[in-house]
Amino acid sequence: MLELFVALIALSGIVIAIVFNTKYKNRKWDMYYPHLAWMRGLMYFSFCWTLSYLTGGMALILDSPVFTAEQWANPNWRIYTGLACLFIVLAYSVNWCYFTPVFKRKKKWLVAIVFGALWGSSSGQLFLSAWLLANMTSLTGWWATGVAFLCLAAYQPNWHNIYWDHYIAPEHDTPMTQVIKATTCHIPNLLIWLPLLTIYENYALFVGAQVWACTSAALGMHFPAPWDAPSKLNYAVRTDATPARCTGYIPADPKKDPYTPFYRGWTGPDKA
Repeated sequence: MLELFVALIALSGIVIAIVFNTKYKNRKWDMYYPHLAWMRGLMYFSFCWTLSYLTGGMALILDSPVFTAEQWANPNWRIYTGLACLFIVLAYSVNWCYFTPVFKRKKKWLVAIVFGALWGSSSGQLFLSAWLLANMTSLTGWWATGVAFLCLAAYQPNWHNIYWDHYIAPEHDTPMTQVIKATTCHIPNLLIWLPLLTIYENYALFVGAQVWACTSAALGMHFPAPWDAPSKLNYAVRTDATPARCTGYIPADPKKDPYTPFYRGWTGPDKA
């Protein structure tokens, strides 16, 4: 049954890729097209889920208990896991969302939750797959965890800065918030949850934490529906370097810009 499920996911990704490359490959990306962003996102999600199956991650998530009775009876596990979950809530539901410009996008709860759940389950399984692949080498234990962290720490910012934040997510950062989110959300997320995975092997909890993080982010950035109109304002500008990287929204005066109320000393636009 699991094999059929994964085959359908992989086939869906292939079909979307064929449609995208047949119909939209030459579409100029000079503004943000929500339906194309969703198509790209779904192709990525399909890849992550398929990789999870191939590495054995999906089976571990489904076959292993969320946590054991022994773990629940262990105060160290409860404290560590409780603090790790608290971090995810504070980092992503509070901090990440606060430092996110949404421009004129309206929050569509159901749309953002669906996209966020797909995004988080895919990212979580990708992280898990990286950890499992590291453990399949001659390295084991903390050495494998260290390799997984280094690989993910290199992959995550480059994937987002070069591709995800330009072609899939609408503009949701400034140069300042890029640094804040990396240092207070993304890097600590890996530093906290990869050791927890190594020590306790709570696979479902690990992926569930990423689902919460990404759903919070999708809600925080007011992720658009695929049927929303294209928008120049939601388009993420990139540099002319090779590879091109997203600059983030650069306001002329962040303390007066209507879209950056999170800057210290912000007063809003001058009233006419």
